[in-house]
Amino acid sequence: MDIIPKGPVLILQALGFLLVLLVFKKYLFGPVRSILDARRAEIENQYESAGAQKKAAEELKTDYEKRLTGIEEEMRAKITEAIKDGQAIREEIISDSRTKADQILEKAQAEISREKELALAELKGKVADLTVAAAGKLIDANLDDKKHRDLVNKFIIDLDEVAR
Repeated sequence: MDIIPKGPVLILQALGFLLVLLVFKKYLFGPVRSILDARRAEIENQYESAGAQKKAAEELKTDYEKRLTGIEEEMRAKITEAIKDGQAIREEIISDSRTKADQILEKAQAEISREKELALAELKGKVADLTVAAAGKLIDANLDDKKHRDLVNKFIIDLDEVAR
C-alpha cells in the first residue's frame, strides 16, 4: 500500500486537481471574493458613515452646550435685571409712601396748630369775659378782705374749668 500513487495516476490526479482548482477559481472563488469585497466595502462605508454621524453628533452637542450656556447667561442677566427693577420699584414705593406720610404729618401739624390757636383765642375771650365779670362784681360789691379772697378763688376756679 503506497500512499503516493505511481507515475500516470499521479499526473492524472495532479491535472484533475488543477482543473478543479481552475473551475473553483472561475466559478466559486471569483464570485465569493467579489461578494466579500462588496461586503468589506459596505462595512467600510458604514464605519465611515458612523464616524461622520458621530462627528456631527459631537458638533451638535458642542453647539447645544454653547447655546445652553448662552441661555443660562441670558437667564441670569434677566433675573438680575428683574431684581434691579424690583428694587427700584420698591425704593420708589417707599419714597412715595414717605412723601405721602410727610404730607399727612404736615397737614396734621397744621391742623393741630390751627386748633390750638382757635382754642387759645377762645380761652382769651373767656378770660376776658371772666375778667370783665369779676371787675363788674368788684365794682358792684364793697369788698372786704374775706370777700376779696373769695372772689379771687372763685375766679381761679372758673379759669381752671375753662382751661379744661
